[in-house]
Amino acid sequence: IVMAQIDDKTYSLSTELGVGYSRYITTMDYDDLNQNGFSGTVKVMWNPEHLLSIGLETGYQQLYSLDASDYSTEFGNTNISASMYTVPVFIVFAMKVLPNIKLTAGTGAYLLFNSGEAFGDDLSSNQLSIGAHVGASYTYPINNSMAIGGELLYSYFSKLQDQTVAIQFLFVYDFFRY
Repeated sequence: IVMAQIDDKTYSLSTELGVGYSRYITTMDYDDLNQNGFSGTVKVMWNPEHLLSIGLETGYQQLYSLDASDYSTEFGNTNISASMYTVPVFIVFAMKVLPNIKLTAGTGAYLLFNSGEAFGDDLSSNQLSIGAHVGASYTYPINNSMAIGGELLYSYFSKLQDQTVAIQFLFVYDFFRY
């Protein structure tokens, strides 16, 4: 008996939503520096029948916050508050290494947003930094179009020469198949 080969050429567009915790790794040395923050990502991925996918990513990641009272400077003592968060705008590649495990790598721009207060004056600045991230994710399918899981993500910011490590809960939804 000769059987015909099944020609399964499935392409899909999916959305990946990640929310979790990030840790900012820096050489800044302040006693009141909070290096813990929220991490959130949104990816839209094109998944051909091959193991390699490509897409776009954005999100939000709090890098640090600082609240110091009676901080001594060359201009006198002051109360200081400062914070920085970033919004990535990336192109992302993903490779399935096992049915439920993917490795990801992305590069692009980080929009850096700084705000704070010192000597009674509000401070703010915005910067652009190139950067990259790599990650690994595990997802468990709920049905043919949804999966849940987790992701570990390492990010590098070239302008700051600092990095973050994030762990996120991941929700994946295939919204278009052809």
